Amino acid sequence: METDEIARQLARLDAATGPAAERFDTGPAFAGRVAVLPSAFNPPTVAHFALLDAACADGGTRAAMLSTKNVAKTVHGASLSERVEMLLAAGEDVAVLAVNAARLADQGVALRAAFPGVAFDFVVGYDTLVRLFDRQYYGSMEEELAEFFAHHRVIAANRGDDTIEALLALLCEDPARQFADRVVAVEVHEGHATVSSSAAREAAGRGEHHETVPAGVAAYIRAHGLYR
Repeated sequence: METDEIARQLARLDAATGPAAERFDTGPAFAGRVAVLPSAFNPPTVAHFALLDAACADGGTRAAMLSTKNVAKTVHGASLSERVEMLLAAGEDVAVLAVNAARLADQGVALRAAFPGVAFDFVVGYDTLVRLFDRQYYGSMEEELAEFFAHHRVIAANRGDDTIEALLALLCEDPARQFADRVVAVEVHEGHATVSSSAAREAAGRGEHHETVPAGVAAYIRAHGLYR
């Protein structure tokens, strides 16, 4: 996909008056279950794709999804267009999406509107799972999450120092407990669970290749002088 078209699609998301989604890859139309990983992808790393692999261990389509808005971060480093292009350059068989909503609940609305009839599973790490059940992001959390979980499952994995045991313990506590039957816990290898995109950015800033960055992404970073 041309850079100008990516920019136009991202601009459409910004101009939309409600939750909306765009797709950037040229893969086949979605069918069945789709495991979608919302992340910053700044840059994409092998850990992102390993998490999607774990989520799709029993089959299904993998999708990487950016957001033009975020509840916890601002855009820095690579632009959103560059992040889309890095995902397309990664050499992975993944769909590439973007939405204009920060919360998972609103992202679900956007995906359902753009791709009716598709069953999307949201793939998250422990830190994102904690935010999903944080009341500060909701007007009426129980009602909004009930609507979200009526349409979506969440596939959650250990992240950093937060083990799979910590994740399972979280699901036994309120308010997560009432939705625990819609959350699938998966464990990823410690090496992938501790990968940080910031280390890859720092290496790129020194003109070095970080081992956690796929070859296609590393080539894009070098060609465009990102993170310098």
